[in-house]
Amino acid sequence: MGKKTDADVVIVGCGCAGGILARELTDAGLYVISLERGPDIGSDEYSMDELKFPIRNKVLWGPQDEPRFTWRSENSKPTERVITGWSGWGPGGDHLHWGAQSWRFQPATFKARSVFGQVENGAIIDWPISYTDLEPYYQKFEERIGVSGDHTKDPYHPPRTKPYPMPPTVPSYATRHFVTAAKAKGYDPFPVPGAINSIDYDGRLACGYCGFCQSYGCTVEAKGDVGLTEIRKARQNPNFELRFHSRAFEITVDKHGHAKGVKYFDKNKDVQHVTGKIVIIAANYLESTHLMLLSKSAQFPNGIANNGGQVGRYFHMRDITQLIGLFDEPMNSFIGPTPRWAVNRFADDNFSPEDYGEDFVMGGNITGADPHGFAGQPIEFTGAPTPEGIPNWGEEYKKFLSKAYTHHYNSRIYLTEPPQDDKHIDLDPKVKDSFGLPIPRVTFNWHPQTKKQLAFLRQRAYEIYKEAGALHIWGGEMGDPWVLNSHAGGTTRMGEDPDKSVVNRYCQTHEVENLFVVGSSSFPTIGAYNPGETVGALAYWVAEFIKTEAKVGRVIIE
Repeated sequence: MGKKTDADVVIVGCGCAGGILARELTDAGLYVISLERGPDIGSDEYSMDELKFPIRNKVLWGPQDEPRFTWRSENSKPTERVITGWSGWGPGGDHLHWGAQSWRFQPATFKARSVFGQVENGAIIDWPISYTDLEPYYQKFEERIGVSGDHTKDPYHPPRTKPYPMPPTVPSYATRHFVTAAKAKGYDPFPVPGAINSIDYDGRLACGYCGFCQSYGCTVEAKGDVGLTEIRKARQNPNFELRFHSRAFEITVDKHGHAKGVKYFDKNKDVQHVTGKIVIIAANYLESTHLMLLSKSAQFPNGIANNGGQVGRYFHMRDITQLIGLFDEPMNSFIGPTPRWAVNRFADDNFSPEDYGEDFVMGGNITGADPHGFAGQPIEFTGAPTPEGIPNWGEEYKKFLSKAYTHHYNSRIYLTEPPQDDKHIDLDPKVKDSFGLPIPRVTFNWHPQTKKQLAFLRQRAYEIYKEAGALHIWGGEMGDPWVLNSHAGGTTRMGEDPDKSVVNRYCQTHEVENLFVVGSSSFPTIGAYNPGETVGALAYWVAEFIKTEAKVGRVIIE
């Protein structure tokens, strides 16, 4: 018997948002078919192999030689770079290799325009939902995925109804060293909430403090992710089908302009078509936008749900930079889980830049004491910048490496980029992928506001390092704007005005009532914190809406 070709719901992407939606909707009795472009990956394929995972990007990432997107800095310029390499794939998507930091956005992020105002060339708006709306779904994410933390240690933590499900993990020596210096400077460092089991939880073991977190799958499943939790449980439901090696390229529509289904290439590159009463796009921000722009029809000549010209607009991305300190005593910062401790004083509306003689808005946070790189293993460290006067080759470089690897730690500085009117994603007019499809073109460069944030926060981190007795302090430069990370949004943003947004408060497109777009692309703004938990909370929020509306037939199109 052939595969089923119709469903109640078709979901494109089985990462954080898609995996949560799959479980929630199948638990509610809807028949769901999920299309995942990656292979089926499980923890039996994980290992502490630095070459295999962060260096060669095997297993948890897509093909590294395939053009993924092009980049240019301004609308007036032609394509400046072609970027290869794919982001996370497989059941869990980017969650498979995430660092597990599990932050809630601050209430101010949801009311960014009201709180911070507008910036030059800016496109800051308020979200159509509030922190209060999402709070129960933040809690649900933390309980389902398994998050450890202690909100009482963070003086700026937003209101919550319950404590974290698990206490925080034990800080390493390097972390305690950083915390002592931060406290001496008058700050209130606290443990970063993380999806790391500090105790046995939900049938999964407690963390063993090996350090192989970010860019790795956890060999003992102590790092929580949607693949190990929600998708694993959804796959036990008989009304759920997860199709791997499925590359979606078109959302089809009927004569009324309703979403009809999804066309995709299967493993053999044959075209398949699956139909559904509801279609949900839940890939990452780049792929969701790409799919919508590719989905052209008589009703939507510029891409589905894009007659208003809003798909792809207001792209913005957080920069993450690393300040490195070298110390006289061993730090061994590679030991322990990725979520460390943070200084939250300068995030969002926790402070006023004017008090420091600054004129930027928003802000960012500082974490420590991280290893350089992702998990901080030796080969990764050879890619670290060197202090002034130290070459990156030869005998002097070897001497530097022999000490610096065990005697350093990092502070990661997380910045907040405001959305801008002229930063966007469209289709490249020339470059195509291996399927013959035009790839996304990203037009983006850092706003001057973000550069001011970095200068300010780098100085604050530098002062902590001096207090800690660092022998050398270096790094902390602005990242290249063509190196995209998963901390981005805006391209299908939510809003009340269809002329300035793509989806409503439930991520339902304004122009196609049975089409939803769920993920960070729906975020009008991204605050000072990693977006992963908010993506998850938003998915639970949308799932609740779909379940409620489906019962009374308001989102099911016959």
